[in-house]
Amino acid sequence: MVFYYQYVLSHIIVSSLLEVHVRIGFNFVVQFETRRFDINIKQFYIIMGNQHGKKEQKLPFTADQIKVLEASFRACGIHSEKLQKEKLLGYWSNIIDPHLAQCTANFIFKTIHFPITLGRYAEPYNIVESGTIDAKVNFLALSLEQTDTNQYTIKELEHYISAVLKSYLKIESHHCTEAFESWKQHGYQSADRTIFAFSKGLIRSMCQGHDHYLNLSQLEEWLQINPTFLIIWREVFNGLYSRNSTKSLKSSCFPSPNILPVLEGLAVGTNYTPILDIPHVIFVNSNLPNEHRNKWRFLFSSQIMGESFSTMLGKILNQGPTLLVIEDEDRYMFAGYSPESWALKSHFFGNESSLLYTLSPAMRCFNSTGYNNHYQYLNLNQQTMPNGLGGVKNSILDKNLEDKVMLQLAGKEMHSEGLREPDMDL
Repeated sequence: MVFYYQYVLSHIIVSSLLEVHVRIGFNFVVQFETRRFDINIKQFYIIMGNQHGKKEQKLPFTADQIKVLEASFRACGIHSEKLQKEKLLGYWSNIIDPHLAQCTANFIFKTIHFPITLGRYAEPYNIVESGTIDAKVNFLALSLEQTDTNQYTIKELEHYISAVLKSYLKIESHHCTEAFESWKQHGYQSADRTIFAFSKGLIRSMCQGHDHYLNLSQLEEWLQINPTFLIIWREVFNGLYSRNSTKSLKSSCFPSPNILPVLEGLAVGTNYTPILDIPHVIFVNSNLPNEHRNKWRFLFSSQIMGESFSTMLGKILNQGPTLLVIEDEDRYMFAGYSPESWALKSHFFGNESSLLYTLSPAMRCFNSTGYNNHYQYLNLNQQTMPNGLGGVKNSILDKNLEDKVMLQLAGKEMHSEGLREPDMDL
């Protein structure tokens, strides 16, 4: 099935993927900047295994990573050479979500009932950091609760993903990272309902045709097509195991990916109530091209700057790639990524890297179908519009939308509304 829709709003087309009529209008537009970093790793080996002589396994670590792991192990075990489950849970639950702490502890102590050593303690970190896909699937499976038929419920996977995201946000908040603080200071939050919507968005493809249950092969299939989860998962375990290390040691061992961008351009103290939550931002950012995941620059908000079309044009023209976020009167929320700068043109422009999102109540991302090239369109005072925007039957009442908006803001009643032919509506 091909999804073909488009956003029509004051002659602006965000993408050629979804057609809806929006009444409230624009919320904000942001712009992206880029960052690049290089990593040099020197290999080092330690022996992993339990004290009862099960088959030992060589796993690669850098010298700095060993320092990080040893510091973390000592903190959990209160400077003991061995670690008990109760101590581990008590310590980890202060750093990450308690459900993720319990799941990970269950994995570590799954077949071991005596205190563990450093090797076993570091195994989750090693798997998430550099393990094979088989090792990651096994770790995830052993962290989840199995049914009597050796299957896993989609609900349990959803709960686990939510715990991972909550853990990431908890770690970011503790470290007061630049990215997290840039959103938090403007009132952006992380409501539980949005976190669960994020989780549902990541497993949506697995919810179709699996009757609420998954087996190992389906878990593997899901992991392979979800780089977003793998990146956040890795970042959480990096943060968990590096809690007791110096900042310089952390940066050398764990370069941070661009999960949450830095927000710029919105003055502190601005009277602004966000419509987005931080999980929305993470979901949108994870689907953008890599070069646009580092910084978002705030350009325009109808809540702050009013509903003047000309004001919006002055803020968004020739500003590079943009993200347009829209909330309608029913609290449904959409977004569109435009890869090219907005410009007044009499024809469509843009390219197939355009994206369309639904953000509330559900989170989904739609790529271009390639059905046509109707990606972006922006123009003024046109009595006719190009094919794809409703043909040439638009009403003369819509010739000057800015004047119409000003009349509405002044409380003037639109007497002709509802009298035009239905097929002439924009």
